Amino acid sequence: MNYKKNKNLDKSYWENRYNNHKTGWDIGYISTPIKEYIDQLNTKNLHILIPGAGNSYEAEYLHKKDFKNVDVIDIATQPLNNFK
Repeated sequence: MNYKKNKNLDKSYWENRYNNHKTGWDIGYISTPIKEYIDQLNTKNLHILIPGAGNSYEAEYLHKKDFKNVDVIDIATQPLNNFK
């Protein structure tokens, strides 16, 4: 079988999108529905995974709310470097 390379799964494709600010889905802050969901969580020791975290506004908000077990992953490392 001949499989075509899917550019959406290519790290350099996503690094380029972030470096050139071609991230139309990124609103620049945590979205209201996710913020409201987090606000109703009472257990701070939950293990939370944020796949495709991008600039990770959700992880930043969780950290400010004292959640300690938050993991973020993204194929592109550039946006994750903003969250240290």
